[in-house]
Amino acid sequence: MHRIPLGVPAAIALSIALSVATCGATAQDLVRFVDALPAQEKFDRPIFLTHHPKDDGWYWVLEQTGKLLRVPRDGKQAERRVVLDLSDVAFHPGNGGHNEEGLLGFCFDPEFGDANSFVYVYWSRRISGAGPSLKRESVISRFATKRDGDSIEADRDSELVVMRVAQPWGNHNGGTILFGPDGMLYVALGDGGAANDLGGNGQNLGSLLAKILRIYVRGATAEKPYAVPPDNPFAGKDGVRGETWCWGLRNPWRISFDRETGELWCGDVGQNLWEEVDRLVKGGNYGWPLMEGTHPFPPNAERDQEENAKLIPPVAEYPRADGISITGGYVYRGTALPQLVGRFVYGDFALCNVWAVKEDREGGKHDVLRIGKAPSTLASFGELPDGELVACCFDGRIYELLPPAAPGGETPR
Repeated sequence: MHRIPLGVPAAIALSIALSVATCGATAQDLVRFVDALPAQEKFDRPIFLTHHPKDDGWYWVLEQTGKLLRVPRDGKQAERRVVLDLSDVAFHPGNGGHNEEGLLGFCFDPEFGDANSFVYVYWSRRISGAGPSLKRESVISRFATKRDGDSIEADRDSELVVMRVAQPWGNHNGGTILFGPDGMLYVALGDGGAANDLGGNGQNLGSLLAKILRIYVRGATAEKPYAVPPDNPFAGKDGVRGETWCWGLRNPWRISFDRETGELWCGDVGQNLWEEVDRLVKGGNYGWPLMEGTHPFPPNAERDQEENAKLIPPVAEYPRADGISITGGYVYRGTALPQLVGRFVYGDFALCNVWAVKEDREGGKHDVLRIGKAPSTLASFGELPDGELVACCFDGRIYELLPPAAPGGETPR
């Protein structure tokens, strides 16, 4: 996630800063954005929304500044309950952290509500120091929750730290955590930050950074918080991290599984010129920092064609004219927008454009539709129980994607 990426020229940065005011609908849009929770007060940098069938009637909303909330799915209700508050310990923009740090990811344990009450969060922590000597890390923690009537609260004393990853800079944290259909925990990590992959992590299989990790956490203990699944592509190999599922990613800002096919999709934030969409596969190398999208990086670099052929190109990309920081979404599986079924929906954090791509796996002629423009800075997407989508925006609102209004009135949901 970015506000304005490092390395963007000043003139472009100014246009980006001004562009937020231009977010909003146009007459040609295929979707409209409707406040999904109009009775709720504004959220503080809402960064994710999800739900669980064992907690029917509620959404769970993550705020980057440290709180995990439960709010009624009925948008006419203003009730709001805090499940977990890490605002005092998470390193976020409100307490000295980088714009891209904070409480970034959340997921339920696959057996939540049945065999256990566990939830997992991905958050940023300041270790020590200040200025150039500042030390920071990304932390994945598991908490037990307890239900009291209609309330659910996480017990902070129950925290089990699953993973800590040192972060040399404050940006490019990735941040998504989610369980796959296989019951494994997938973790999205960026390249460590700054710009141009200064740490050399993108093509370094000895580093956890710039990767999607896949780990096994059932039965985790403080002594052994996770295990490496033996079917991971690099499990048991010397000199590499067996946690790696795929690699060569700059800053995977939101990954998600297609609820129908189980395939993993990603929006990977670019450096200077290109943003990209990837479908992630076991052992895949997505090219950073050798490539930015389908283009050599740096732009004039000469690349070996045989080596390039081993890199997996994106399904879609867009240039700086259309946006500066991709926000990955979901493959649409709802019914309200039939023209989008089977397409991966994604948008741009700053310019607010939203697209949907249909992959052509045989001919490579992927079909991209521009479908609309979010009302405000587009931080994340969320998937509802029926497969419909919402957009989490930094105006503090969460918007559902719906068909355009019929002439003379609203289109019924």
